Amino acid sequence: MIIMTAKKRLYIGTDSGLTVMTHEGSGWVHFQDVLAGKFVRAMTSVGGKSAAYACVTREGLYATWNGGESWQLALAGNVHSVAVDPSDSKIIYAGTEPVSLFRSTDGGRSWTELSALKNQPESVTEKWWFPQYPHESHVLSIFVDWRDPRVLSVGLEHGGILRSTDGGAHWEDLSDGIEYIDIHTVKGDPVHSHLYYTATARGFYRSDQCGRNWRFSERGINRSYFHDLVVIPGQPPALFLATANGTPPAWMRQARAQSAIFRSLDSGASWHQLTGGLPESMERMIWNLSADPDEPDHLYAGTGEAQGQRSESVSSRGAVWVSQDRGDSWREIYQSPNTIRTVAVGMA
Repeated sequence: MIIMTAKKRLYIGTDSGLTVMTHEGSGWVHFQDVLAGKFVRAMTSVGGKSAAYACVTREGLYATWNGGESWQLALAGNVHSVAVDPSDSKIIYAGTEPVSLFRSTDGGRSWTELSALKNQPESVTEKWWFPQYPHESHVLSIFVDWRDPRVLSVGLEHGGILRSTDGGAHWEDLSDGIEYIDIHTVKGDPVHSHLYYTATARGFYRSDQCGRNWRFSERGINRSYFHDLVVIPGQPPALFLATANGTPPAWMRQARAQSAIFRSLDSGASWHQLTGGLPESMERMIWNLSADPDEPDHLYAGTGEAQGQRSESVSSRGAVWVSQDRGDSWREIYQSPNTIRTVAVGMA
């Protein structure tokens, strides 16, 4: 009897389309390019399934339900973030600009807006802005609680953190204590339900009160800009944080972004930089960190140039790095002529 093993897909979202790779033997090989010319800002995949979702700036959320063979527009709009309910893979959330949150209960085929999110008092919404035209804030991060899917948290760029404990019917602003509310990522801890984490443009914070009483938690980090955050279960759970020195305009200097990845094995209390094959200081920004939902010890990092940082006469402007041992060692597995903004691993 021949046992067929399901193949994996590697989805590489760039500022000019989406590349789909398939796993053959011991490495990844090109499968196809899709969404040509589109800015793919964020992606997610579904553990054990052939579904994946890609956020295309100013256009909408694209979905594949057949391992990347075909794609269709599932939700029109300026979608910046997407998340899957860890307890039910048919429940998908999408965050947009202007600030709004949508939910699908059928894998992304139909959607309902959770309108209560944007119906906040003026004391909250007056903080919702973005420095670039048209100055609209957007939902950049969505976290669905590991244990209770009714508990939802969103991070706004710019605008702070809001949390719902009733599936999105009511929301509370939890931004107090965060110095600069340019929220890049908000996550919860897989073991301790009261622990929350957020990465902002000017600091990393930890809360031991479910998103209240935020405190800086940067011991061991020698960078000043904080972007993507991955939290994976295990003994102990591990946090991985993408960082750089200074905000993006500073990356036009000769040393560029000076990005690095840090790991914490004590719930964000302390950090140490990961090298193990990674440069000590990377010129390109690490725009995305992601874990394989079926093999969470396998981590992927997508790198690329920032706006205004673009190099001329180069064959590569982005790369994908992989670690198969929870960050201890890394190797580069792919180079792209475009900036890589997001990476996800799924099933064919």
